[in-house]
Amino acid sequence: MDSRAIRNSFLEFFEKKAHRRVPSDSLIPSNDPTLLFTSAGMVQFKDNFLGRSPDPMKRATTCQKCFRTTDIGNVGYTARHHTFFEMLGNFSFGDYFKQEAITWGWEYVTTILKLDPARLYPTIFENDDEAFSIWEKEIGIPGDRIQRKGRDDNFWGPVGGSGPCGPCSEILYDQGPHIADPDDRFLEIWNLVFVQFDAQPGQEPHEYPETARKSIDTGAGLERIAAVMARVDTNFETDLFQPYIGHLEEISGKGFQADHETTCAMRVVADHVRAATFAIADKVVPSNVGRGYVLRRIMRRAILHGGRLGLDQGFFAAMVPLVVETMKDIYPDLVAASEGVRKVVSAEEEAFHRTLARGSAILDEKILELTSEGRTVLSGEEAFRLYDTYGFPLELTLEILSEKGLSCREDDFNEQMENQRLRAKAAWKGSGMQALADAEGIEAIPASEFVGYDDLVCECEVLYLFDGVSRVSSLTAGQEGAVVLDRTPFYAESGGQTFDIGRISMDGCLFEVANTQKSANGVYLHQGRVLEGTVKPGMTVQASVDAVRRHLILPHHTATHLLQAALRQVLGDHVHQQGSFVGPENLRFDFTHTEALSREQIDEVESLVNGWVLQDYPVQIEHTSLSEARSAGAMALFGEKYGEVVRMVRIEPVSRELCGGTHVHRTGEIGSLYIASEESIQAGVRRITAVAGERAYREIKEHEAVLLRLSQMLRCPIPQIPERIEKLQAQLREKDKQIRTLQEKGGGASIEDLLSKVQKVCLNGLEADLLAARAEVADAAELEVLADKAKMKMPHSIILLGAVVEDKVNFVCSVSKELTASVKAGDLVKKVAALAGGGGGGKPDWAKAGGKDNGKLDEALSRVREFLP
Repeated sequence: MDSRAIRNSFLEFFEKKAHRRVPSDSLIPSNDPTLLFTSAGMVQFKDNFLGRSPDPMKRATTCQKCFRTTDIGNVGYTARHHTFFEMLGNFSFGDYFKQEAITWGWEYVTTILKLDPARLYPTIFENDDEAFSIWEKEIGIPGDRIQRKGRDDNFWGPVGGSGPCGPCSEILYDQGPHIADPDDRFLEIWNLVFVQFDAQPGQEPHEYPETARKSIDTGAGLERIAAVMARVDTNFETDLFQPYIGHLEEISGKGFQADHETTCAMRVVADHVRAATFAIADKVVPSNVGRGYVLRRIMRRAILHGGRLGLDQGFFAAMVPLVVETMKDIYPDLVAASEGVRKVVSAEEEAFHRTLARGSAILDEKILELTSEGRTVLSGEEAFRLYDTYGFPLELTLEILSEKGLSCREDDFNEQMENQRLRAKAAWKGSGMQALADAEGIEAIPASEFVGYDDLVCECEVLYLFDGVSRVSSLTAGQEGAVVLDRTPFYAESGGQTFDIGRISMDGCLFEVANTQKSANGVYLHQGRVLEGTVKPGMTVQASVDAVRRHLILPHHTATHLLQAALRQVLGDHVHQQGSFVGPENLRFDFTHTEALSREQIDEVESLVNGWVLQDYPVQIEHTSLSEARSAGAMALFGEKYGEVVRMVRIEPVSRELCGGTHVHRTGEIGSLYIASEESIQAGVRRITAVAGERAYREIKEHEAVLLRLSQMLRCPIPQIPERIEKLQAQLREKDKQIRTLQEKGGGASIEDLLSKVQKVCLNGLEADLLAARAEVADAAELEVLADKAKMKMPHSIILLGAVVEDKVNFVCSVSKELTASVKAGDLVKKVAALAGGGGGGKPDWAKAGGKDNGKLDEALSRVREFLP
């Protein structure tokens, strides 16, 4: 039974047990922003386990793609460590419990997989007598074959010290006595988590009260089961990995089992190319933070190991289509994402080779210093400099050092990283979000009601006041602080849209709002200063948004939606939002794409958006469930947390996006869109800055003013400006040519003077002419012309000319090729320039240098012979 058959048989088995087959969730958790990646099958069902989901589903089964970041350094060096893997699961949400979970698990592995029961061993939590009884009395496993294990092995949770948790029961498979390591011989292929308790802070497991909603979370690793079914000792020998191993054997000319290094390198590449392909397809982009950092780390690790196999740049990106072809039947979304994934991987591969070249050269120097000084440990500061300045990952530094028998002070490196983090945090202190994070008791305050979609002015009540992070009973004139209202028209910064500003007022009291932020539990903090009177809780006030500013923001936000739609139409469906900023002055939109947009593409995108603006489409707001919005094709910002009911902004037939921001009512209100710039902000991510509405008009008028000014200066109509500039450039080039000719003539006139200063020297038996002299020239280029002319006059020569140009010393040195074995131009000019307080270098036959001390020029030239052999 191959992996495809195992997947299907598992899902079909539990479908027959009244489980709903649920598709795999994204590797970016859709409902838990605290997680970097989806690391287990239960992640997408968090709300179902807690009873908070509107879906009444009681049973589910999945094959979930997972990504784990622990022990990345072990991947490739063990039989079963992986970054990307698939987890088979069956789940009960307050429905069936231990009896069914154990019985069905045993039924599947013995009747569907047909594993020998004599090779299967259950484990339970040490005091779970209920599970022991089911295994012994219901399943018929002798008691001495049921192993009791402690909390570290067979108890899950609670996460964060309190909440749902429970004992586990595993099924181990005996691979046979040829496996020496007991932990590997008895392989866990099935893990049942019995969500049985609701732990309270400070309690021990035996004190945990039982939860009223008992549930089941089953995890069965597909890769492990595939290895057992294929009767192989490692996951890498299964059909899940062999397509990539075989490809690597073919392009490297090496066998998988050739030697330990080759085996490990092929395992690393095979694992990481699957992980990278799936992660990028799920909109993760290589970067230096968060998910992007993990992705970049595994990609660079794989590329490095590919180099050990003798593979050239580009091999990793070339494997992406193989992953897509191998997995497309199970994950069809890979097909549409394939080309975008390949481009991102290719760009990262190219960037990493540049990083490797820079970082490796510096690390090699450090290693040479260490060994020459008899040291074996690289300082953390030096490793951090490699990382911070050159982007060279610590993991690669450690691997390269390890191969040389050296190490690094990781604690010092981590200290440097922490210091950097603290510096960043210090720069962040005082921001609205920091105030929110620290505000006293903010988590206990009920959420504010936002009325700002429809009203920019409303009557409301002051509930709480904060002075910095402390709750206070009043704020008086001149004091800065934050006001919490029961309802508010002020939009709090979120989803890329900037905050509203304005005023909170009543008779004799005025509070100026300079910033609006929202806490995780929906509390709006209006941050600013009291201008008049005293503000106290319980006061009825009028909250007024700066309407002019808000109406400058609206067209920019709606234009952002149109811009994403146009980019996807022009560039392809691989384009996804990676970030945005919507403000009164402009909009910025960051999106996945690996190449700079051509002028034609920018014009096409701009034209599409402005065409939709002219169509004056209605902008409709619809509240619906997340699943219905996704079914309707709504675009969502990956990593953003959405509630049970989502707000969808529809601009038919152009765009559907999940968005909580404020918008115009019709696209015609945007006026027009003008793209001001397009640039790269990191590998695989581009940024467009644009203006809309009144700001677009102003931008165009400013450009028009520049064109009018140029028209006046060039004395021609605006349409003729390019032609006029081309003519002027041609005239300048001709003038430059004339000047250079005159300079050369001037040099020719002085050549005879220079030649009169030639001396004869003998270098290792070869006679040569030496010219070391000062020249009066207009610029460095003229000095080079003189050196060339002198070289033509003296075919066997050493020429070193010096001059002062714009108060700086310049040297140029020429050495005939047959003399470079004795004298190298780069070495000679470097030594001479040092006498004038400078330095330089170059090739053996031609070099240049500079100096700082004009008064040392003649002395330096007079001492040239001292540096000849």
